[in-house]
Parts: sequence; structure tokens; C-alpha cells
Amino acid sequence: MQPHVRPVPGQFYLLRASETLDPLLRRPFSILMWDDTHLEFLIRLKGRGTHLLRNMRVGDRIDVLGPLGNGYPDPLKDETPILVAGGVGIASVFPLLHAGTRLFYGAMNSAELYLLDDIKKLTGNIFICTDDGSKGFKGNAVERLIESLDDLAVAKPTIYACGPEGMIAALLKFLSERGIPGYISFEERMACGIGACLGCVIKTVQGYKRVCKEGPVFNVREIVC
Repeated sequence: MQPHVRPVPGQFYLLRASETLDPLLRRPFSILMWDDTHLEFLIRLKGRGTHLLRNMRVGDRIDVLGPLGNGYPDPLKDETPILVAGGVGIASVFPLLHAGTRLFYGAMNSAELYLLDDIKKLTGNIFICTDDGSKGFKGNAVERLIESLDDLAVAKPTIYACGPEGMIAALLKFLSERGIPGYISFEERMACGIGACLGCVIKTVQGYKRVCKEGPVFNVREIVC
């Protein structure tokens, strides 16, 4: 798949197997990796749309719209970025990984931890956790972050995160209590992907904003918990 416009970390694309209009709506996916000639996505099989994408063969045509939305800003020189991901939320923060990056990554169980081999090639500072304790710390990524943050002794930590609703709610509460800055990418159901249908709004201090248009990445100071 050849990108016409170069994406930035945190943006997303809408994809659909183009041989059919069932399902009608494209599905949103965070951009995982890219270069001048290819785009890569992490797709978890969930419904008809993702199964159709999984079963596509080389040469099949795919309906693509993107890159869409706003991505993560670059960290300031005095900030120490810390990544927090839950499940397939790893795809959103994956492009931010590099040598020395600290990543707190959690899932329900070890089978739902994705891209571990690829992550380990980029950084050795991985804090793995699972709800059932099948791999790493028993608990979620936010609990692991809370337990470990003071011991990290980093200068001006700034959080970059994506994950399920429960994880994000707990993370926002913690960041607010500690006054820690950060950026959250929200996982929302998106229909049009261009802000027209108003089906993916969240509440912010400036009123309701569209995740697909003003997001999916928001400054934590914007979000009403």
C-alpha cells in the first residue's frame, strides 16, 4: 500500500476490503509503521470487516482513507516521554519507540500482548503487565506506572498513551492528581472519519470535540474526566 501523504505518529486510516460494501463503513486503524512505499497496521480480528481484511490476498484492492486526525506532538527538549499502552493501543504509540524509551504495556492476558519481539528490538525498557498475571506484573499498565514512576526518577515525565476506556480513565485520574502532562489517543467507534457525523465526540474543557477530527490525540489538560 503506497502512502500519498506521509502520516505522523498517532494518526489513523479508515480501511475496507473494496470488493464489498458489507460492511458499509470503513474501520479505523492507527498507523503502525510506514515508509515511502508502504503502510502497516495492526488488525485484531473482531467482526466481519476485520475478517475480510485478514483474508485479502496480494493483488486485492483495499479502500483506504487517510491519514486522518491529529497525531502526537514532539516532546519538548526538557521532557521525558513515557509510553503507556493497553492491548491494540500499542499500535498508536509504537512509532514513538526508540532506544531508551520507557514503555508500560498491558493486556488482559499474554495472548493479547502484540509485537513484543518488534518492541524489544527498539527498547529494553519495557514494563509488561497482564490482568491475569500470565506475563509480567499482575495488573494493568496504569497500576504498573503508578508503582514505578517515582523509582524511574526521570526529569519532567510526559505521558503518551492509548488503550481501552477503563485504562484511560484511570490514567487521566492519576495524571490529574499528580499534575503530570501528557497526550491521550482515544479509541472510539468512527463512522465517517472526517468529523461530519458527530458520532465520536468526547467532552473537553472547550466543549464537545470530535475524536476523528480534533483528535484522536488530545492534551490531557483538555479532557473533562
